[in-house]
Amino acid sequence: MQRVRLRFGRGAAVRFISHLDTVRCWERAFRRAAIPLEYTQGFSPHPKIALAAPLAVGVTGSAELMDVWLRKWMPPQSVVMLGRRELPSGFELHDAWEVPEGAPALQALVRAARYRCLAFHGGQLSAARQAVDTFLQSESVVYCFSRGEEQRTVDLRPHVRFIEVESAPEGSCLVEMEVGIGQEGSARPDHVLGVLGFTLPAASILRLALCF
Repeated sequence: MQRVRLRFGRGAAVRFISHLDTVRCWERAFRRAAIPLEYTQGFSPHPKIALAAPLAVGVTGSAELMDVWLRKWMPPQSVVMLGRRELPSGFELHDAWEVPEGAPALQALVRAARYRCLAFHGGQLSAARQAVDTFLQSESVVYCFSRGEEQRTVDLRPHVRFIEVESAPEGSCLVEMEVGIGQEGSARPDHVLGVLGFTLPAASILRLALCF
């Protein structure tokens, strides 16, 4: 059995599909490309594919990672070339390399993610920068949000490593941030934008990189 790590992108055309549907898109593409996927054991076997960190619905990603297990060895670049031919519009396959079978799971390694957001602020750039300064100087910033009929709160401040705001066309702001994700807690970029006073939903949210 071979374990291959892939770097891929999810573009605007498929930004509204769920994490589960994203995995299914990759499964179908690999099967059509005749890539020899390894399957799990049990009553309902499925391809062994593991993404490093789910992308929220509406968020694009340019450097996502996933591990794929193959039952027969093949050159990683062959996986890239064959997979590209069968990918639906909106997905990109950038690179692949082999990793040891016993290497830690990607999900256990990811510590943070970097995002680039385009959003509008009622007070424009000066007020947005002031909101960021106030946020970064605070020890705790609680954000309230709804999930279904349930009201939830999260303290965002411990999970935000940095935020920068620059001007963007048509009075919008370009916001870059690095937020924690994983087992030690996480912060969603749209929640951070919301607590800073930006209009939601943002015009765009792109995950630039995963940090380990």
